[in-house]
Amino acid sequence: MPIQIRDVLSFSGRDYLVEGTATYRLAGKVQVFARAVDGDVVTWFESPLDGEGTSAERLLVLREIRDLDLTVPPPESISYHRLTYVQRLNARAALETSGNVPERADGPLQVWRYRAAGDLTLQIDEGAGRVFMMAGESVHRGMIDHLPGKPAGESDR
Repeated sequence: MPIQIRDVLSFSGRDYLVEGTATYRLAGKVQVFARAVDGDVVTWFESPLDGEGTSAERLLVLREIRDLDLTVPPPESISYHRLTYVQRLNARAALETSGNVPERADGPLQVWRYRAAGDLTLQIDEGAGRVFMMAGESVHRGMIDHLPGKPAGESDR
């Protein structure tokens, strides 16, 4: 089941409310990230369904980072928190947001994705005059509890 706005995601002892989504359209594929919030903590969860509707066993769980000092385009490898990340993707994409996603803007962007040992991921996006960076990990989908929310306008009976 894809993650939707108003769903609740439980991960690593926290319950996050999905406030918005960011849909990346790149190289013929669609990738959706849910912007989920628990207080002042914002986490981006990859939706468990890919563009073909098949279920993924592992999902990315990322957080925005601001402590990586670099310019774009970034180099082929990046040292971050004593780990070496190697570039695995460099592509143009179109970004579409829905719901509350104040950090992002719809439109074209350049995406760079890096991998490090331990299934760690670093993603850098440049678009609308802003560089947005996220870091996190790939986790088994069974580590995330997904509680579907009610559609807008539906009330308790």
